[in-house]
Amino acid sequence: MGAIHGPILRKSSNCTGGLDRLVRMLSQSVAASIRSAISGGYFSPGQQLSEVKAAERFHCSRNTLREAFSELTAERLVTRIPNRGVFIATPDAAFVKDLFTARAAIEPAAVLWGEFPNPSELVDLASSAQAHVEAEEHQVISSINQNFHRRLVAGLGSPTLDEQMDNLLARMRLTFLLALPRYPSLHVEHVPGNIRLAEYIAAGERDAAAAVAREALLATCRRILAVL
Repeated sequence: MGAIHGPILRKSSNCTGGLDRLVRMLSQSVAASIRSAISGGYFSPGQQLSEVKAAERFHCSRNTLREAFSELTAERLVTRIPNRGVFIATPDAAFVKDLFTARAAIEPAAVLWGEFPNPSELVDLASSAQAHVEAEEHQVISSINQNFHRRLVAGLGSPTLDEQMDNLLARMRLTFLLALPRYPSLHVEHVPGNIRLAEYIAAGERDAAAAVAREALLATCRRILAVL
């Protein structure tokens, strides 16, 4: 009998391990979808997330959704309040300082050492926001700006940093949504700076580009903190 039970137990253990991996993959996929929705501006700071509606929207079970919420809580994108539910994070001063400190470390490094085979594409991307300035299409300008900064970090070729940037840009969107009513020129002000930064990269002036990137991030942090 011992010879029979051993393989059965090992097989059961393997099945359990495979199931656990599948659950993790599903919850990570749902977390990525929610993170993308936050980054896209589809949720507002402080908005409550209904488990029922969120499970329907993201096509998952409520158990999988709860696992995704746990991941997003660790990333500071949502907050779980006992007996009340799960809410989209509301940025405060500490949230904003931490966010910009991280970006001011990562993005200048990307500008210095990233690989950009066609740097003129960065110039074109940054410049494309200008067409939306006069119409005050803040959401479109914000999306272009976010894509530009995501491209910068992608130049480092690190999946780990790409994943971290997805989190930072989602937190960035929440910060912008909170600050925008009191700082309406927020997105528009970034357009000339992004173009200048891209032009420095295209010209091979990486040190100047990194300095521009860092100072722009720190200046934006100061301005946002002043209106929160």
